[in-house]
Amino acid sequence: MPHSLISREEVGKKMTRAKHYQQQIFSREIWDTAMHWVNTNKRLVRQIASPYVRFMAGESEDLYQEATISAYNALICCMKNGQRERFVPFFRVIFKTNCIKLASGIQTVHCLEEYFLPLQEETAEKVEPEADQIDQVLQAVSKRQRQICLWLLEQPTPVSTVDIAREFKVSKRQAYRLLSNTLQRISGATQ
Repeated sequence: MPHSLISREEVGKKMTRAKHYQQQIFSREIWDTAMHWVNTNKRLVRQIASPYVRFMAGESEDLYQEATISAYNALICCMKNGQRERFVPFFRVIFKTNCIKLASGIQTVHCLEEYFLPLQEETAEKVEPEADQIDQVLQAVSKRQRQICLWLLEQPTPVSTVDIAREFKVSKRQAYRLLSNTLQRISGATQ
């Protein structure tokens, strides 16, 4: 009797391993499909991301990797819902959401490389703009935008949109708009 119990357990483990292996193959096929779809639809990827690209850190290859992840998630979502024909709308929503997160400074993936790479010694000192140059540029922005700029300049480390929203008691969306409009005004004033 114990022998049959062990064999049932062994059979169960083998079936679990086989199922896990099939899931890995299936997952790899979906990933390959997502990569192929992104490579053949780069124009659509750039079109969806275009309003956000200038606010996103990274290069075009990073954008395509983000698109591949979004395509992978959209494929899985379509398969779960049995709506394969809705792939492109699902992809658009997922990818656009990720672009907005990346553009607004929300950290989606924590990079461990900074902990493993040796720090390079800085050979040249950073040249800080002089106070009169800063004052001159800030004349192009509103009083509220000037307050935010001055607060940002006082911060010892970079801050996020959430930090700005918290400090100035506005929504994260409003903080993002204020920053965007401020940057546009400043860039227009310096040209």
